[in-house]
Amino acid sequence: MNTSGYIEYMHNVFYVKVLGPWNYETFEHYNNDFNKLLIGNKCPSYSVFAVLEGDSLMIPEVCETFKKATTKRIATGLKHVAFYLSKSACPNAFKQQFHDLYQNKNINFKFFNDIDSAKSWLKTYEIILGDKLVNKLLYFTRE
Repeated sequence: MNTSGYIEYMHNVFYVKVLGPWNYETFEHYNNDFNKLLIGNKCPSYSVFAVLEGDSLMIPEVCETFKKATTKRIATGLKHVAFYLSKSACPNAFKQQFHDLYQNKNINFKFFNDIDSAKSWLKTYEIILGDKLVNKLLYFTRE
């Protein structure tokens, strides 16, 4: 856990909360924490449930680094990403940015404004979200 957000792993799902702004420091914290959990849990196939809060857009320098990290994660097992955007300050711009970042990548991703729809979508891929971890993400704030 870091001041830029929260990451936890359970049952092949990474639960991620990113608190904006998504500058290079935020990305580095997120990326380092994610990589530690990925290596520690030896995840051959996994999904992500991400809650974005505040200014969720990435600065251009972060976009390129994020693209490289995403390509590597897809190659090592990332299959599905559900983005919960009801607390994002700029959900439409975020959607456009991620459509561009994930374009032509072998990954299923979708944006949601309610938890039940996100859970239903992930369930179609046999992924069940843990309610306690979802609630932890929803109510996590910067320390």
